Amino acid sequence: MSANTGQDDPGQDEAVKSDATLVGHYYLSGVMETGSELLLKADGRFDWYISYGAVDQVAKGKWTRSGDKVKLVADLPSASDPLFRVDERVAWNEDAERHLREQGLDRARQAAAALCPWNVAATMSAPMILSDDRPPPGVAQVAAARQAVASAEPARDAASRAAEVAVGSSAGEAEREAAQAAMSDWYTALQVMEEAHREANLDVPDIGAPVTPSQCQPPREDNWAAIPEAQWQRGIAIVVGDPARELRLSRVGAVFVYSDGHRETTQTTRGGWAFAPLRNGAAVEQVMLSLPEPVNRTQTLPIAPLTEGIQAILVDTRQLEQPPFEVMNLDIRDGQLIPDMMPRGRYSRQ
Repeated sequence: MSANTGQDDPGQDEAVKSDATLVGHYYLSGVMETGSELLLKADGRFDWYISYGAVDQVAKGKWTRSGDKVKLVADLPSASDPLFRVDERVAWNEDAERHLREQGLDRARQAAAALCPWNVAATMSAPMILSDDRPPPGVAQVAAARQAVASAEPARDAASRAAEVAVGSSAGEAEREAAQAAMSDWYTALQVMEEAHREANLDVPDIGAPVTPSQCQPPREDNWAAIPEAQWQRGIAIVVGDPARELRLSRVGAVFVYSDGHRETTQTTRGGWAFAPLRNGAAVEQVMLSLPEPVNRTQTLPIAPLTEGIQAILVDTRQLEQPPFEVMNLDIRDGQLIPDMMPRGRYSRQ
């Protein structure tokens, strides 16, 4: 460092002049099927972009020059900056009601799948297509096809009975295993019946499928039908997303903290929605949000008391992205920049 003599420092002037000569917009060449741009700004900041195949990556940060080298130091996500922010609040509406019901349907489907692990629909084969000029069936083949039907029908009925027993209030693991075995026997009998009719060049008869207990049938709902306001269940909802990037985040852990001390734990699902029930005389005053590994971030957001409605929460998704590099060094050669990570490439101004 030179002493302050009141005169200009030649070395300092030269460094500033050298940096200024590098400022500009650079384009990558020499790397097949790869597009990349580098913008060196006069304020010491840079923007970098690369595209190869279906991958697009960006980085921003600071750049410096030392001799015949340029160093790019990318900005890293800051763990100290707030990841979530409270945004606008809107009244409960039909869109929220529909998402609430969809989550309820998802839970019902999961419960039905857990109670009835067999899947009758999966055992039904596609219709067999036979040509019009197929040869007439032989006597033995016809007899085998008829016998296969005679075996498949009892297997179907046995599977129906076993499934009904397996979902009963007193059913245990043994009953569920018996139902699984009965469904497997039905599936085997169905395949044998189909193959026998194929060998005989006969159309496969429709003998139906095992009867599915009502407990195994998840409820259905017309997602496009209007929901009259008088039928709304209502609730408290959050929507977590990054509107700047048109993103909604699922699997964000959410704990709704009520004014009476009650806590409702859930997570966001499709569309970034999470719901909590209404509580008489209590309002949600805080929302605790958490992102799983590898991000592993948690944050508690105080909100104005919410007894019913939708609270939007913004998330800065840029903090969730690690830059494609932390440091990139480039050699300066004849006004071009040669990146150490792509030695065959060169950035040139146009």
